Amino acid sequence: MSWLLDADVLCQPAKVKGNPVVIAWLEAEQEQCYTSTIVIAQIAYWVRTKEGRQRAALTEWLGRCVEAMEGRILSFNLATAHVWGDQRFILEQAGQLMPVEDSYIAATARRHDLIIATGNEKDFRRPGLKVFNPFKQVWPSGGA
Repeated sequence: MSWLLDADVLCQPAKVKGNPVVIAWLEAEQEQCYTSTIVIAQIAYWVRTKEGRQRAALTEWLGRCVEAMEGRILSFNLATAHVWGDQRFILEQAGQLMPVEDSYIAATARRHDLIIATGNEKDFRRPGLKVFNPFKQVWPSGGA
């Protein structure tokens, strides 16, 4: 199985008090982990909210992270845009709209048949989405 990492999961190794369980899970699953350009944008913004040495260290970490995930950072492209349109229509009909950035991340996960790894379950628990919370759940590698 493969994962689409949300920002709250991907940035754990960069945090001063990153969650050790999530960090261990990321290390074990790293080859099956993907993220989206939307998540990278969210993290880039987070880095820019910091100052001084912390900002410099996070900028360096983000560069290494992007390099390490080369080929596994998925763009919001034309095919994903169509998935997003279908998804928005379905969720709107069900009265279950999502925050727009999360809806882009969700469409990317749908497009590539990935499980969204996030601590933000409430915004992603929607029909047709597969969600895993590595902060709460134990999900052994390769297990379902």
